[in-house]
Amino acid sequence: MKRLLLLATLLAVALPGPASAATNPCRNKVFNDWYPDGKIASTYPISCYRDALKHMPPDAAVYSSLGDDVRAAMRAAIRRANGHSAPLQVGHGSKAIGAGNVEAALRSINKAHDPASGAVTVASGVPVAASSSGTPLPILVLGGLALVLVAAGAVGVGVRHVRGRDR
Repeated sequence: MKRLLLLATLLAVALPGPASAATNPCRNKVFNDWYPDGKIASTYPISCYRDALKHMPPDAAVYSSLGDDVRAAMRAAIRRANGHSAPLQVGHGSKAIGAGNVEAALRSINKAHDPASGAVTVASGVPVAASSSGTPLPILVLGGLALVLVAAGAVGVGVRHVRGRDR
């Protein structure tokens, strides 16, 4: 009985207990600072920024400016640590265009569309012709190729039929 009690005590001390707020990785502080408004307004240890870059959620890495904003905040923190001036708040925020803010990007695209000219001006300012064709060209090419193959098969069946009748 004493051995069992000693074993249970050793296991309780050796095994980690439930995670507490103190063991919360500091990368989550960086993420939680960025998510509400797209800006990082506090300074964190450099290791937090590096950890945040390593553990960035895949969807945020692809569809937002989180990676760029974390890198910019890390550079600003390094500059501040070295005694140089750096912005206190880093990030694209709600005025970002493109992947940083999809709603703003859609608004800018809708404003740039000129129905009278039939052209769309994208964020770079280069007009792009808007196509009014309903069916894309690759579909038309593949459809034509399919018709040629069907016709070739029909010719082969006809040739077999004629040769079979001659015998």
